[in-house]
Amino acid sequence: MHILAARIETDIVTQGFSAVYDSELCRVWPMNGCEREKKIILFAEEHGWRLRNYKDGFVAIFDKDPSAV
Repeated sequence: MHILAARIETDIVTQGFSAVYDSELCRVWPMNGCEREKKIILFAEEHGWRLRNYKDGFVAIFDKDPSAV
């Protein structure tokens, strides 16, 4: 999970957002995982990001949470 977080942080700093596709998401949150989207949202919030867009089975897009200090 630390590797994924570092990659997302790098993308956000360099591009302003990070798109993480399902093949990467499945390594941390399996498709059959209960409440997968909620777990991804909590992961984002813990790092000061927000889950900008989520399409189950395809992609999660993260960016900096404007309300985070």
